[in-house]
Amino acid sequence: MEKTWRATLWIGIVLLLLGIAACNLPFFSPSEDEVATAAPPSNADAPSNTDGAETILIPWGTFTMGSESTDTRADEDEMPSHEVTLDGFYLYTHEVTNSMYAECVTAGACLPVTELEAGPTSHYADPVYAEHPVVGVDWNMAEDYCAWAGGRLPTEAEWERAARGSESLVYPWGDSDPTCDQVNMLGCTVPPGTVEVGSFLFGNSPEGVWDLAGNVWEWVHDWYDEDTYSLSPTLRPLGPYAPEDHENPLKVVRGGGLYSESIQLRGAARTGINPYRVYDDVGFRCVAVEGPGVPEDYVPTDDRHERVPPGDPDEGGETVDEPERMEFLAYGFALASCPFDGSMMHVVIEAMSSIPGLTYEVTVEGNLFTCTYDEVLHLLACTGPVPENDDELSEYHYEVHPSVVGAVFHGIMDKPADCDAPPPDRFSIDLECPEDGLFIISFFYDPPITWDIVRIGDMDIPCVAVSAEEIQCRAPDLPVGDHYEFYLHGTGEGGGEYEWTPWVPVRDDCPVHFLDADLSTGCFEGHETVEVLYLPEIMSIGSVVADGVPLGCFGMAPNVMICTGYTGEAGDPLEVTVCTDIGTCFTETLTISGCPGEATFPGYLIEPYCYPPEAPAPAASIHYWPFAEHLVSATVGATDLSCSDWGGGWYICPGLPGSPGDLLSVNFCLEDGRCENSSITVPDCGAPPPGESDWRMSSIGCHDATRIYFQIDTGLEWLIPGADFTYSATDGETTYACTINPAVVGRIYCAGTRPLVPGPLEFCLQRAGDPAMTCQTYPNFNTWVGGIESCAPPEEEPHIPSCADYTDYITCGSDHKGECIWIYDEPAHCEELEP
Repeated sequence: MEKTWRATLWIGIVLLLLGIAACNLPFFSPSEDEVATAAPPSNADAPSNTDGAETILIPWGTFTMGSESTDTRADEDEMPSHEVTLDGFYLYTHEVTNSMYAECVTAGACLPVTELEAGPTSHYADPVYAEHPVVGVDWNMAEDYCAWAGGRLPTEAEWERAARGSESLVYPWGDSDPTCDQVNMLGCTVPPGTVEVGSFLFGNSPEGVWDLAGNVWEWVHDWYDEDTYSLSPTLRPLGPYAPEDHENPLKVVRGGGLYSESIQLRGAARTGINPYRVYDDVGFRCVAVEGPGVPEDYVPTDDRHERVPPGDPDEGGETVDEPERMEFLAYGFALASCPFDGSMMHVVIEAMSSIPGLTYEVTVEGNLFTCTYDEVLHLLACTGPVPENDDELSEYHYEVHPSVVGAVFHGIMDKPADCDAPPPDRFSIDLECPEDGLFIISFFYDPPITWDIVRIGDMDIPCVAVSAEEIQCRAPDLPVGDHYEFYLHGTGEGGGEYEWTPWVPVRDDCPVHFLDADLSTGCFEGHETVEVLYLPEIMSIGSVVADGVPLGCFGMAPNVMICTGYTGEAGDPLEVTVCTDIGTCFTETLTISGCPGEATFPGYLIEPYCYPPEAPAPAASIHYWPFAEHLVSATVGATDLSCSDWGGGWYICPGLPGSPGDLLSVNFCLEDGRCENSSITVPDCGAPPPGESDWRMSSIGCHDATRIYFQIDTGLEWLIPGADFTYSATDGETTYACTINPAVVGRIYCAGTRPLVPGPLEFCLQRAGDPAMTCQTYPNFNTWVGGIESCAPPEEEPHIPSCADYTDYITCGSDHKGECIWIYDEPAHCEELEP
């Protein structure tokens, strides 16, 4: 909304004096006695709400509301800054979600959300989006919900105090500009969309409130008036008593949303919108206690709801941020090639924008590169000089300068580790949508090259040479947003070798027929079951058949289906066919596990292993999830195994009987009585002996709904805090940030965004001075990730007296002075905390 500056100070004073009576705005400063009455809520414990929402106490006190006139980022409606004293109040930890609002609708206390064909409201009833903030609710609908839950909407002053803390910070986290690790704002999701509440730990307020900046704007109690701060009381302000314009009333929204620029995410930023309309980028949260009430002359909202049909339902509904501002820039992976022609190199950068006709300028280590942009694949293909100090570099710093003022993007790309052969001098890529589940990918290059190897990972890809400068390959279908990682090797006309490692992203206008599901057998309440882990975002299960018999299935979670109805003995093969609702199918042969007890595992894995590294002997590796219960026994027939706990539901059990190649049935039970078993083959641990690359993933889990972690035990004695090394960890979709875990020698801790469709994890280490990276591949990584339950921060943080042996991800003992805190991407450290 445009805001105009007042002409002169004198005119402002006149308007101020006239407006006091006209707008019914109270104007006074509290006495000392009145300030003394501001206090915390009378109830010492957090209130119990109808919706069961978690709340956080914002303590009573005084803070500075609004912005100084010298703040160049501030609008005039944020001025003047003024002190405000508030009672303590309990604020919802995060915005009201789709699932929470649906309960109010079911109870008959709330109007349903009108779902459009596109935009965030189109996901309202989709279980996948249950924990996203509800949008498409007008002010009255938000107020009705809060009243049903036993609370109310926060006042504008309460909301700003929660977002800025007692020190009146610029943003909830401090004064630094926002990044996509802290908020969901314009350019962070492509295309723009909401994300789950509680997704950005580093964007929290001083009291620990989530999502007060970005994702969705939030309704607050107050009527909007540009001049209200000039007349605001300093004790418990309620805002104007009436709308500034009765013909066009406005209520305040705060916090910015998914289409907002960073300046709108400031804690002092405010704007007003029609309270009777619904918006695609506006939600709300509640204060969990009733307010002091409003004066008799306070003008309430009308009991009406305006349903303005969108101009184009395919584009979603009305938004706070005007359409011309709904532009985004986003950047993905970046790759550098080996040098060619002695001094030149290629780089490829994934870049996406909603701004038509945009051009890009790219520099690498300060050198300008010549680029072309592929509008279909969203790729910048650039060529430029190898840095003069290339021998001293282990990575390249690059900048992308789009033709948008102030939109420079800084990034880092890996330097190729093995450059025995150069890439083509010039190249380009084309991708056609799949037919019969296969993409057609064309590679164009110069000079002429005959390729003898074309692979994706370890899989050879069938290709046809269309000419000496073009080959056409067929690759399996992948979901939109994923990409291929190719490796090509060949020879030129003069006999010289060439290597090329292009990444090919999937076009966003291709239909998705991709199947990705992990199958396993197990027990559920004493019944033999087939468990199907799948991605509901890209597939919907139509049928599951075992040995020709249709199975009855039900959902245990959004991406877990349990199916039963087959018979057989433990160890028997079971051929299972899974078909989607559009008729595409795949088949996998499983082994019936048997049901020794009542098991309700969403997932488990028993594998052969050689342990310990210094004297390797056959062992069983047992991993199960969720891992709240401890393992109490593991047996092979009558032989009891002694198991060591590696954390995160992972146990290593040495002492397997038998000889290499023997088939054994391993049974394990948890302390709550649940049991499972699976057959493994006794490994040959004598030859060859395990090397440094025999590294074990010792735990895997999640921090919250969007971030996962894992730990890898390498056994490398030099890998301790302070070691000089480089690493890489990627599953093809997510690149993970890793650090040394100080609690265990040789243990690496990695964390990153939860991948949608992970491939095999490749983890590589290189000690300073070593000639090359040492790598380990984990082909079952997608299975392990699929078995991680969606998790949120714990309701109560456990007290752990010491962090000396701490290896998990939950904050430990933060309520006791001098104890350690585990920061997600940092090693454990100790802080002096107030008791």
